[in-house]
Amino acid sequence: MKFRELVDKSVWDDVWPVLLRLYPDEEQIGEGYRQVYATLRSLQPAESKLRICIETVTDDFDGETYEDVSGKDGTTRRETAPETEWDDEQGNEEASFGIEFTDWAEWLGMEIDPETVARYSELEIIGHCLWEMTFFGFSEEKIRKFMDDMEEGVRNGERHTFDDIEDLFDELDKIDEDPTPQDSAGDL
Repeated sequence: MKFRELVDKSVWDDVWPVLLRLYPDEEQIGEGYRQVYATLRSLQPAESKLRICIETVTDDFDGETYEDVSGKDGTTRRETAPETEWDDEQGNEEASFGIEFTDWAEWLGMEIDPETVARYSELEIIGHCLWEMTFFGFSEEKIRKFMDDMEEGVRNGERHTFDDIEDLFDELDKIDEDPTPQDSAGDL
């Protein structure tokens, strides 16, 4: 099953309460999520070799658990980083790729991993995906700007501290404070 199929057979009024249960701190920006959902319904899916995988992981830093949304395509960790000395178990694990900067049309073309389908409801999958794909902004343009700014800093040899990243998030938050539609999304 592809992400597009989940989006197509859902309605916003069912998605929003589930997203809010999963991410209660997001209540203030529900309109931004609604607009992204409307945008997804209007896009044509693009081909993708990645599968959307959602897994519960424990943060090594603070011990908190959270749902990690990533992409997998059968590539092993050893293949992605051959210079690393992997033990057999780790090296042969399937590599996970961050997909938060991926074009939304490609998200729609991704298969949902069978283990994810078995573990999560369809609405939970949509909620987790919406949260992940909007982590850096509520429009693809804002997400590209964030990525471009970070890449430019790397090219210029800049090192980013946590404060720099927080400042960039604050700047994006100001942009997203009024997530009014650029186009009329219509009723969902």
